[in-house]
This record gives sequence, C-alpha cells and structure tokens, in this order.
Amino acid sequence: MIQISKYSQDNERFQEILARSVKVDSKTLAIVSEIIEDVRVNGDRALFSYMSKFDKVNYSQKSPKLTPDEIEAALKSTDSKYLEAVKSACENLRQYHEKQLTQNYSLVMEDGGRLERRYFPIESIGISVPAAVAPLASSLYMNLIPAKVAGVPRIVVISAPRSGKVAKEIVAIAAHFGVKEIYGISGAQGVAALAYGTETIPRVDKIVGPGNIWVSTAKKLLYGTVGIDFLAGPSEVVILADESANPEFIAIDLLAQAEHGTGLEAAIAFVSTEDKAREIQSCLNALVERFELQSSVQKSLEKYGNIFVVDSLVEAVEACEQIAPEHVELACENAEELATKLRKYGALFIGQYTPEAVGDYYGGTNHVLPTQGE
Repeated sequence: MIQISKYSQDNERFQEILARSVKVDSKTLAIVSEIIEDVRVNGDRALFSYMSKFDKVNYSQKSPKLTPDEIEAALKSTDSKYLEAVKSACENLRQYHEKQLTQNYSLVMEDGGRLERRYFPIESIGISVPAAVAPLASSLYMNLIPAKVAGVPRIVVISAPRSGKVAKEIVAIAAHFGVKEIYGISGAQGVAALAYGTETIPRVDKIVGPGNIWVSTAKKLLYGTVGIDFLAGPSEVVILADESANPEFIAIDLLAQAEHGTGLEAAIAFVSTEDKAREIQSCLNALVERFELQSSVQKSLEKYGNIFVVDSLVEAVEACEQIAPEHVELACENAEELATKLRKYGALFIGQYTPEAVGDYYGGTNHVLPTQGE
C-alpha cells in the first residue's frame, strides 16, 4: 500500500509531497459562506435546520445544550480507568503549558515615566471537538488545558451528536474540568453559531480546535469576526530511520497518521537501505491486513505515503527540512546529533522508543500543531 523509491530532489513523489496543500475549492467556499450567512441572519432556525440535514438530529423539541443531568450521567457512565488516564495526561499538559504563560513586566524610564505590559485571559473560547470517525477526546483536552492554565473564565465545547448524543467521553472530560456549556452542534454551522451567537448559544471571543474541511473553511472565513487558533490541515509525519530501527515500530507510526481518515495525511519515511525499506513495507502491509485498516489508510498512503531510500541520513535531514512537517521522528542511533540539525517541524520525537503517539495523547506537549510547512 505504500511505495518505495530512491530519494532525489527530482523524485516525482517527493515533489508531490512538497506541493501538497488543501486548497478550498470554489464550491466548498460558496456552500460554507451560505451556511455562515444563514446562521448569522436566522440564528437557531438556520442552525437547527443544518443540524437536522447534516447530523440527523432534531432540535425542534429540545435544546442542543446538554442538561446538568445529561452531563452527570455521562460522567457516571464513563470508565473510571479511562478518566484516570486522561487526568494523568492532562496533568502533564498542565505542567508543560504553565511554562508558556507570559509574564507582565514594567520598565521605568530615565525621566521617571513607567511603561508596562499586562496580560489578561480572553473572556471566552469555543472548542470544536471532531467526532465524525471517532470522538477525538485528546483534541478536547489539548485545547481545554491551555485555556484553563490561561484562566479563561468561560469555555464552551461543541461536538457532533452521534445517534442524537454527544460522546460520553467528551462530555465527561469537559465536565471534569468544570465546563458547563456543552452543545451537540458541529460543522460550519456550529462554528458560525459560536462566532455570531444565536438565541441558544452565546457567542465566544475565540474558536479553537481541529475539524474537517467544512470547519476549517468556516474558521478561515470568520477570522476577524472571531479569533481562531490557526488553520491546521491533515496530519503528517516524517520518520528518519537507519539499520538499527525496528521496522514494525516505523510501520505502526506511519499508519497512526494515515488512519486519521481524510485521505490527505502524509506518512513518509527516509531510510538508509532498501532492505530496511522492504522490511517496513512488509510490516505495514501485515498490520493493515491484521487490523482491517484498508479503508481508512489506503487513500492517504497512495497519495502522500512513501518510503524513500537515501544515501545518508544527512540527506534525509535536508529533505525533511524542505517538507517542514508537523511531526518528525528520529529512529536511529545518532538521533540526538541529528536533532541538532533540524529546525523546521511542529514536534520532534527523539529515539526508538519515543513514538509520535506519545505527543498525541499523553506526554505533555500539545498535538495542536501547524501542518503543511506552516
């Protein structure tokens, strides 16, 4: 499912990876613009209509806002061991993000004048949590914990209701950290509701969190009306591996990105020998068959998946710098040395036993990162 090729600057696959982008076509722009304007003008009526159309949920007889009883029920029915694991991950995130807090400062000038810089948390944020393929609880706490650390007083969570309900894991995590506003809304219409406010949903100052092309396009169009974090595209990883690398580990980490499911993920490895490339390819194919991943990974692996054979890992570093990927893994003996040569990445994972998934879920660094060379 994944190609192997000899690396060169002129390699067609490499050039396709460098040129990748998620351009919003005119049809998508027109549809999202219409949705946004409809919600701006017609509020709940438009929002509920789109939720019925796209998510098959009827809000004519009930509010999209979860009641205290619904929140409490989700908390009680969520596995306690799962919640303990999440709490541990969030503690790591809290410690990491506390180091990022900006500090007030003042400067007394020679004439006695004083200049100061003061920081205040914004009043409110809305967190969009994807749930189309699965409830991405990690995307919730990766956005929620920094907001709590910053002292944001009002935090709103939106997520798509599946079978009429927001996933209990998402509700339970939000509730554990004191979020009282949880809404079963999603898509461009959900982003528009947060940006403008409706009869049911008060507006927020900033919208954060990943999403599909509809969510991303809505955030792009609404930037200025409301603050946003940034426009993150499909996930991507570049792995640099030598002969010491465990081929199954490499295959697993390539698949961990490819299985996100949009079909536009980039899963790339640079390896020192063709034999190692074949081993990785064989492990990957076996894992796809064993876990029945064909439908979720085939499109992305065929489009932006590749194992490049390089003459040296120095050459691989140069290629990786051109890609400037979201995630980089160094699965090689001289990983610490190579790490000093890399500058253009979102997150760097050093050594055979530091998989990218550690950053996605537990380690403490945030997985909300720029993609596609941004």
